[in-house]
Amino acid sequence: MNYQFTHPVWLLLLPPALAFTIWLTLKTHVQISPGRRWLAFGLRVAIVTLVIFAIAGLQRLIPQEGMNVFFLLDRSDSVPSGQQEQALDLVNRYAEDKKKEDKAGLVVFGAESAIEFSPNAIVDVEKVHAVIGTERSDLAGAVRLGTAAFPETGQKRLVLMSDGNENLGDVIAEARNAGSMDVTIDVLPLGATRGNDVTVQRIGVPGKLKEGQTFDAKIFVTADRAQSSTVRLFRNVQGDPRLLLVSSEPAQDAQLTEALRSARLDVTAGGLEVMPGTLAEMQSYDAIFLSNVAAGELGEEMMKLLESAVRDFGVGLVVIGGDQSFAAGAYRGTPLESTLPVSMELDSKKVLPKGALALLMHGMEFNNGNQVARDIAFGALQALGPQDELGVLLWDGSEKWLFEMQEVGDKKAIGSKIMGMNQGDLPSFNGLMALGYEGLKKSNANLKHMIVFSDGDPGAPTDELMAKMRDARITVSTVLISGHAGPQTMIDIANKGNGRFYDVSNAGMLPQIFIKETAVILKSAIFEEPFTPQLAASTELTRGIGGYPVLQGYVATSEKARAETALVSDKGDPILAHWQYGLGRSVAFTSDARAKWAKNWLGWGNYRQFWTQIANWSLRRLENADFTTEVAIENGEGVISVEAMDEKGDYRNFLSLQTSVVSPTGEKEVVHLEQTGPGRYEARFPTKEVGSYMLNLMEMNDGKPVGAQALGASVDYSPEFNDSEPNLNRLQRIAEAGGGRILDPRTLQENPFVHDREKTFQPRSLWEFLLKLAVLLFPLDVGVRRIQIDREEWSRATRTLRRWLFFWKPGPGEVKEDESLSALLAKRDTVRSRKTGAGRQAEARADLFQPADAPSGDQAEAPLASLETGGQEAASPAKTAERAQPDPEASAEESATDRLLAAKKRARKRRR
Repeated sequence: MNYQFTHPVWLLLLPPALAFTIWLTLKTHVQISPGRRWLAFGLRVAIVTLVIFAIAGLQRLIPQEGMNVFFLLDRSDSVPSGQQEQALDLVNRYAEDKKKEDKAGLVVFGAESAIEFSPNAIVDVEKVHAVIGTERSDLAGAVRLGTAAFPETGQKRLVLMSDGNENLGDVIAEARNAGSMDVTIDVLPLGATRGNDVTVQRIGVPGKLKEGQTFDAKIFVTADRAQSSTVRLFRNVQGDPRLLLVSSEPAQDAQLTEALRSARLDVTAGGLEVMPGTLAEMQSYDAIFLSNVAAGELGEEMMKLLESAVRDFGVGLVVIGGDQSFAAGAYRGTPLESTLPVSMELDSKKVLPKGALALLMHGMEFNNGNQVARDIAFGALQALGPQDELGVLLWDGSEKWLFEMQEVGDKKAIGSKIMGMNQGDLPSFNGLMALGYEGLKKSNANLKHMIVFSDGDPGAPTDELMAKMRDARITVSTVLISGHAGPQTMIDIANKGNGRFYDVSNAGMLPQIFIKETAVILKSAIFEEPFTPQLAASTELTRGIGGYPVLQGYVATSEKARAETALVSDKGDPILAHWQYGLGRSVAFTSDARAKWAKNWLGWGNYRQFWTQIANWSLRRLENADFTTEVAIENGEGVISVEAMDEKGDYRNFLSLQTSVVSPTGEKEVVHLEQTGPGRYEARFPTKEVGSYMLNLMEMNDGKPVGAQALGASVDYSPEFNDSEPNLNRLQRIAEAGGGRILDPRTLQENPFVHDREKTFQPRSLWEFLLKLAVLLFPLDVGVRRIQIDREEWSRATRTLRRWLFFWKPGPGEVKEDESLSALLAKRDTVRSRKTGAGRQAEARADLFQPADAPSGDQAEAPLASLETGGQEAASPAKTAERAQPDPEASAEESATDRLLAAKKRARKRRR
């Protein structure tokens, strides 16, 4: 049986502790017999040893059976899907030859790792259900997760099934860590060799140029073979301020475009097609104008990038109203609303006509379909105002309302119901649409709308029902996604319901569509009555402008706390408001600049001045910082390096530099640069997503930016494709560091359940048992040294104990001893019965203890008297009788038996 110590260093205390115990035993002055002395010494040695062994963590190693194997399957883009399926089949084949006590588990990994199933005795893998990012390979994370997820007992082995192309973490270091925890790692090579690849690894260009300045461009390209290529380099040199005007109807904003160009602004105007798709393109403009553009036309991702352009890069934003903007354009709850100085939530005192929206949700037969449906329903909820009504219909075995038409209110309760929604495959539209019709018909909302979300399979509603909905002024739009049948049923419903039909091939389009459709019922926020704008405060935007012409309408909003409101309506609603948002400036004009609401403004003499003052105020203000910068992507991280020098060429030290890094998805991270040398600063940031990363390098002074420089870096493709073949060298190093081997899938004899099996042990801590035993031995040690027990007392104690515990009956010798004592007592009682007084008692004592040939009478009394007086002069018969007279008090304290026994002992001593 094996034992081990978890903290063996504490065993160094054992020699000095035992030496002290020996010294204490030799120097003690306790008067005990040699046997008891050595017994006490042995107990002390045992106690000290037990305590030190407990502190050192003594463990008993119990043998264990069984092999635990975790297969780590690489699901990244660099491993062909066919090889991934073959690897799953190989897992099943390996498991067929395992013993019944063996267990197998599966971890899948890419950019992150997930446990597909934990170690189990039954293994039958058909497909992988875990969803992970495939654009990176984190082998170290997979090894770390597999090592941590092993059961406590049994041999532990990882089988890494990968091409070895690592671009996150350090798998060699993790393999060594796994080895320290008795985990071995086998490796099964995967992957394929690709050819004819050309990749641009890096481009280096200056961050800032003056017009006419020459520069060098450094381009790093790798190719599998020598070949010719063409490089196109596009450059943009800063000149006049650049402004972008995006309009829902560019022709109607032609006069606004000309007014802006007259102020020496470089204006790019057009429809939604000119809206930049990346943050890099957005930040090339000094200001962006949106004229009557709905949130649904922009989409969530575009609005996040627009918010970042204003907040993080100082780009100006001017939003001009219309019937598709602000609350009527579903801005509520979007990043665009966060950027603007006005809120879509109206004051509780303002009562607007409300809208009612019914959502008919059909179970989707695509990946994560029902969750997508929940998300878009929740997005529609967020776009509605508190006074608007919402209801959701579904089929889950029966046609029902998830919740009937009701006011949105604070949205929390309804939002919880939506996120718990689990709709099924609807057999027919008619029943649910009839329920929706009844609910919308009862509503007192001004605008009533239904959105049908389906794959188009259910049966069509009746013409009678569609006619009823038209008569009740209920509009119906349809969204077809992943349709199995033809789209005609959904098209007919939209046509008969005076709505719109959407044929969606990509689930990513759905949130944008639902925001656009939700805006149908938000037109109640529009006020179309003539009014004259009133000056609420004189600001830079209105300086030098007198009275204002009549406007025909606007979209109701509320002023935000930090905003400045220059113009208001006759009802006190904001018409022109502006504020500072991050590094940029934002302006909201809630009426339009067209002939619909601003027809009296088009011929107004101050029309050009009004809009050019707004444009000039919104332009980017931050001065460009004069730094030499470089941004590179290395091993899955971005690296920004800065060299700061003044006009004289001297290094600028101890600067406070930070950069806002915005990922391709619009997520922002602020990174502070550390000084690494004279005038040199550096920082790193993660680059997990593929796409463009925008950086705004800022010099800070007292917490405020005093200079900025826009930079960029691009991850144009997944790092998975950096290597054109498997990294067999790294796989070999992993096997060596993990104490395993390279497996050949064609040789099942190398089954990880079979080769190099070892007996393993489960440690069981003994410290608690050792301490308890030491505690039990301690009182025994004290008793041996301190308690004196003679032979007769020990004999009586053991007899009594045996009689109590084991129902013991005395043997012949022990019975004789008891009988002799009883005989003595009986003889004493006989003598006492013959004589009375002190003399009779004295004679009784003499008869009892006097030998058989002793003299009788007076000659016998002298020795007895001498015995009782302790060797003094013999007493007279009268005094003897007086001393022999029994004392009642003494009788109470000492029994007759004890006195007789004491006399017997004294007599024996005399005979000796």
